[in-house]
Amino acid sequence: MGAMTSVMLAMGAVSAATSVAGGIAQKREGEANAQAVRSESAYNAGIYRQQSGMVEQQKNLKAAQDDRKIRFVEGKHTAMTAAKGLELSGSPMAILVDTMTQLEMDKAITGYNYDMEKYGLESQAQSTERRGYTLASQYRSAGRNAMTAGIVSGISTLAMSGMSAAASKYAATAAAKTAINTSAGATIGAGV
Repeated sequence: MGAMTSVMLAMGAVSAATSVAGGIAQKREGEANAQAVRSESAYNAGIYRQQSGMVEQQKNLKAAQDDRKIRFVEGKHTAMTAAKGLELSGSPMAILVDTMTQLEMDKAITGYNYDMEKYGLESQAQSTERRGYTLASQYRSAGRNAMTAGIVSGISTLAMSGMSAAASKYAATAAAKTAINTSAGATIGAGV
């Protein structure tokens, strides 16, 4: 094998190794990006869930305050009725029942609003996690594709270098075989 053929093969091998190494590096980068995205989405989803827990605590606190207000209004109404020397029946009872009904409805509406806020935060947490899974999958896929492309490119480059080296050697051999020696000692022919 000639020096030129060896150089061509060595350059092809270096180029092929560079392509494969680049593909492997891109795969590693894709895995690192995927892990970073998953960690970030898990962290953000945790924050949404923490906020959801806080909303649940607010709901419970507000329900306790509403219960206390209902008991206070009921006691105040009963005391005012008794102070006037009336019995808690008829119109005073109807007023108390209506007031209590309105307060219970307000309490239920407030509870519902807190439940909707909590549901929204839980939905955001789930959406954030799904988005993280999707992005991580895309990063991993891009990394695998880059590695495959690097390997294919490396093999292709190595094969082309081998074919070029073989063609170069064949052309030199063919040129030497077609050369004609003259009676004066000169050589004429293609490639000489």
